Amino acid sequence: MPRSETIQRDYLASDSLPVRQGSRPKTIVGPLHIQCNRHGDSKHLNKLVEDVLTWPYIESIPSFVNRDIVRVRLEEEAASSDSAAFIGDREFARLLLAGPTIYLVLPLRLAQRAIARRWAEPHYLQSFGLVPAGTVVVYTPENREELAVCYFLFAEAYRFACKFDRRRGVWA
Repeated sequence: MPRSETIQRDYLASDSLPVRQGSRPKTIVGPLHIQCNRHGDSKHLNKLVEDVLTWPYIESIPSFVNRDIVRVRLEEEAASSDSAAFIGDREFARLLLAGPTIYLVLPLRLAQRAIARRWAEPHYLQSFGLVPAGTVVVYTPENREELAVCYFLFAEAYRFACKFDRRRGVWA
């Protein structure tokens, strides 16, 4: 799946997700919930986007309103029927490139752990029931170590949304 070999699933299993160092980035909380600082080098986010868009069953939908929005969704035949895994129609991730911000839908337990370990915060629209409970704003990576954690979180969101279970090699 990810091209980067820096991911070691055992090390980054949700039970051992490391605590993110430093303070949380500042965000503007509202319908457009965005990260305001501590974005790191854009090459990390660009690499993440480039790699994720090459994963099997991924289709990127360009925004006709804004080219700086990347919507990552599954092809219809691969998408789970669980609406808790999607922001919208088969979309499990969204990236704002101009004001770098990452939105992911994670399994609830992992979303809670990512929040507790300072990798993410709950998306504002959760409290209104407008997005699934596992929808989070994941802080953009500032370095290679943080990039590895972002790959892990994207991979878990992908597994959550995809009805194909790669570990068992069967359709779920």
